[in-house]
Amino acid sequence: MKKLVLVPLFLTFFVSFLSADSWECSADTECPEGTTCDSPSGLCVMTPGKVAESASITLSIGENSPSLRGSDRIFVANPANNLVLGQLAVNAYSGGNDGKYYFIKELSTDISVYPSSIDFDDFKLVYDENGNGVEDPSERTVAQGVANGYGIKFEIPQKYQAFKINKIENLLIIGSFSTEKEINDLAKFNATVKSDYIKTKTYTGEGSVAATSPIIFPSFSFEPDKGYFIFSAGKNFPKAPTWKDINKEQEIMQLRLKALDGANELLTLKIELYGTAVSFGNGVEKISLCNDPNGSGKCGEVIAEFSEFSIEQQQSVLFTIPSGKVSLNDGEEKYLVVKAGLNFYKDQNTYFYITESDITLKTRQKIAGPTIKTESFKYSCKEDDPECRLKPEETQEENENSDSGCSLLFVD
Repeated sequence: MKKLVLVPLFLTFFVSFLSADSWECSADTECPEGTTCDSPSGLCVMTPGKVAESASITLSIGENSPSLRGSDRIFVANPANNLVLGQLAVNAYSGGNDGKYYFIKELSTDISVYPSSIDFDDFKLVYDENGNGVEDPSERTVAQGVANGYGIKFEIPQKYQAFKINKIENLLIIGSFSTEKEINDLAKFNATVKSDYIKTKTYTGEGSVAATSPIIFPSFSFEPDKGYFIFSAGKNFPKAPTWKDINKEQEIMQLRLKALDGANELLTLKIELYGTAVSFGNGVEKISLCNDPNGSGKCGEVIAEFSEFSIEQQQSVLFTIPSGKVSLNDGEEKYLVVKAGLNFYKDQNTYFYITESDITLKTRQKIAGPTIKTESFKYSCKEDDPECRLKPEETQEENENSDSGCSLLFVD
């Protein structure tokens, strides 16, 4: 008789750390930077003055790690080989030790998958020397991953263990994922690193690792099988600007479209706005939909544009796409950009979003990807800042009627 087994949505297993604490050697070339091979003992010995006495270590998500900005997951093809799951930033600080070394001996990561039929293997840890979040041909693999349940352990060979103190060093966690089962839009996988998942060494012993919340890298999903159209955030989805950079024309969204099951065409697209503004259009003076021919996140040819906001507070803009402007062949991928001219004042904030019901396709299909949502655009200046715009400028008509004793407030 088969037993009923309940499988949780995400499976996470802790990986313990065990490793030798010494380096065996027969020549200096087998030793990490900052050490030499001691002939009598056959061990790598730390060179005084080249290795930091101690280190305070913090872990965080790297600046160029894959980002969930705009969406709750990143869609990839099945199989997803050599996939960068995350960029881990390791910052080891020790005052007055610039140019000296510390050592990373081991790192582990949890791998979460749903459903459990997703296979994963071929893990490696790459030293991202230039910090761009991409495995460049010149960058070295410092460790191969060894599976342990749903965890991966990277034991770094002694030759590659040395890293510079007082410098953010970036490591890429890379693996391959695949499944032979039917794919739906619920499948997900990702990596998590906890603060005690790293083992380091300094001149006097282990480095002190700051306890932090688990570092959860973005969730990935396989592109679904038949019957779907991808409409998701693009990989160059922009960050919300600081308040000093808000009031200008700028890209606010990058959209990725892919026809998975036959040719299709985008007919209409609604951009929704939500915020605290009482000015027309929530501080938006113009909004445009553009082609992004090379996927850079920059506006190319303008497909449709809207600038005539009504006197009532307008909370959405509907673009009707000219015929053939956003058509995709079977399997084709395209990028679009939403660009807006913004005119905010103090304490005004707005975000922009797209739901599945805001998208109309020529051939009706399930849409994988939405909701797509920007960060909040906030004009959060201080009143005594001379650059702070405290309120919207009055128009000539408003000035003429200013002594009428009447005012209007639009409430949604």
